[in-house]
Amino acid sequence: MTEEKKKSGGVSRREFLKDAGLLVGGTAIGSTVLLAACSDGETVTEKVTTTITGAGEATTKTITTTEQVGEVTKTETITQSKFVCPIDGMEFDTLEELKAHFEATHGGEAPAAALNVISLTVNGGKYEVQVKPHWTLQYLLHDEMGCVEIKTMCTGLGQCGSCSVIMDGRPILSCMTLAATCDGAVIETSVGIAQSNHPLIESYIKYHCMQCGYCTPGFLVTAKALLDKNPNPTKEEIELAIEGNLCRCSTYPAHVPAVLEAAEVLKGGA
Repeated sequence: MTEEKKKSGGVSRREFLKDAGLLVGGTAIGSTVLLAACSDGETVTEKVTTTITGAGEATTKTITTTEQVGEVTKTETITQSKFVCPIDGMEFDTLEELKAHFEATHGGEAPAAALNVISLTVNGGKYEVQVKPHWTLQYLLHDEMGCVEIKTMCTGLGQCGSCSVIMDGRPILSCMTLAATCDGAVIETSVGIAQSNHPLIESYIKYHCMQCGYCTPGFLVTAKALLDKNPNPTKEEIELAIEGNLCRCSTYPAHVPAVLEAAEVLKGGA
């Protein structure tokens, strides 16, 4: 989900952070997504694409909802895909239907493993998704689940840190992690950090830690992971923690005081 604010006189830093995907976000996971009812003034478009493959037809439906509330335009796009049996290519609307078919028709194998189904928690929400063996966690979260705050500046080479997430308590590069290995993982993104009202959000705004904003979600994740582990970091420890996050706009000096102030707020000193 993206949010665009139209305002005379420019855009505030807070709005810029929101538009960068830090304070708002949407989640879409295959056919498990329910499109919430919207208020008056909405426009809904639906596109259905059918692809003929060797295993049969694969249907993908993309639903885009645009809602106008005053000066704010909200747009949400949800992609719904069929769950496909990897053996006979049959498609089902829900994972439960696929599991029932698999057990009845292809019994004797472990359904979850055979179907490439994993369970994971993302920003407090619990999900069960079907993945392909070659998918990275970055692709799953960004392209399949709609977590647009997870970037890929270096196009999946593990060199920029913009795809960083916190998984099971430690920061990782999601572009270098296979989604199939994340069964049972607990994942936090920059959206989850913002939703928890973490003081890093306010300090990042105060110290102008972003220009284009593309790298900001990765920096926030890295900084939050540092404060979780070390609530009283030094300037040198902060610099060491964020050295793997690249910023084209060179905002590096602003991050250190922002993290230091967030640490003070967490300790109750500010």
